[in-house]
Amino acid sequence: MLLYGDELQVDDKFVPSYFGGRNRLLHVPRNINLEQLKLRILRALKYDSTKFSMNLVCRVPVGNEFVASHVEDDDVCEVLLCQTETKFLIMYVDVEEKNISEDSIEPPNSERYATSTQVERVDVVTSPSRVEAIEEALH
Repeated sequence: MLLYGDELQVDDKFVPSYFGGRNRLLHVPRNINLEQLKLRILRALKYDSTKFSMNLVCRVPVGNEFVASHVEDDDVCEVLLCQTETKFLIMYVDVEEKNISEDSIEPPNSERYATSTQVERVDVVTSPSRVEAIEEALH
């Protein structure tokens, strides 16, 4: 279950509370990594993944209570998704617009094809061509 559109509050004992906003059910495979999960959530909530990013916090059962856990890497994602086999998982989604300035926009793969090799232009034809030499001999 995704909760989004409002603000998550976590008390001093890490107990999450979320009032208002919206919710949406979403089924995801347990073998998905964090980046794939984020893309899937953005698509499900109808956000453009090139313009928006997100932070995920999960409500994790600890004994008879729940605590908030930030989902920051693939290891945490894997542990949480393994729990979905027996428990219903609740994720708090904080979507934010990516801060992209026009100055920082570069073409895709611009760094990948950069080279440090200097190319020097060399004129191949430095003397008269054979055709010119033959024409001169015939005249």
